[in-house]
Amino acid sequence: MRLASVLRKIPSNKDRTLEVNQQPVSRNDLLSLERYLDDLWRKVGIDVEFPKHFFERLNDERNKRQITVGELRNLFSNAFRKYADVFSKIKDFEGVLKSFSTAINIPFALDFDFKTGILNLVAKTIMRKKDFKTPDKTFVVESK
Repeated sequence: MRLASVLRKIPSNKDRTLEVNQQPVSRNDLLSLERYLDDLWRKVGIDVEFPKHFFERLNDERNKRQITVGELRNLFSNAFRKYADVFSKIKDFEGVLKSFSTAINIPFALDFDFKTGILNLVAKTIMRKKDFKTPDKTFVVESK
């Protein structure tokens, strides 16, 4: 068996498996990223949260190509640069972070917690899909 055939599997339309050499993101990797993003977004009073469904969908084979921690870090860092001031002034809102360069879409909710006084940015789910459609406001983070 050739090494190249072991290291990668080219997905077709019928075969939606992730490439073999792309490891799924672990829960610890996602928690580390969340701590990093919390430190960044705390500057504008926002706490980033990744619920269980987000983690499950992050490693879903329907993404075709594995979504990486690096892609997430870049997407949320760019979102911070472009939209942190806008998001910090909104109490309750739903929208989508969109990256055209990676085809990643993250529907999110901004929920103000009156008990703690913190605004939570809850990333509800994630998907890699080029033609993602939504009725919610879309915030383009990275263009083509």
